[in-house]
Amino acid sequence: MWIMSYHFTMQIAIDKLGRIVVPKPIRDRYHLQSGTVLELEPEADGIRLSIVKPKDSLITKQGILVHHGTTVVDLDIADFINLEREMRNGAFFAEHPEP
Repeated sequence: MWIMSYHFTMQIAIDKLGRIVVPKPIRDRYHLQSGTVLELEPEADGIRLSIVKPKDSLITKQGILVHHGTTVVDLDIADFINLEREMRNGAFFAEHPEP
């Protein structure tokens, strides 16, 4: 049995247009895909790249679902609303009430 160390370094180069390529092992480890947004933060001894977590486009405000943001959701709204109603009703009514 062997143990893989997750602490390793890789060297990458900046191209003529100022771009860098994130090596495949790092993309695989952090599930980075084309279009993933990263945040670059300057630090005293270098820079830090962090994954920007997308915000939910549907949030609950005063008990009502509200679309908030620009995230495109491939969602059947009618099915979603029916599922939410079923879940809400399930919380209020027991399926098999005891006598």
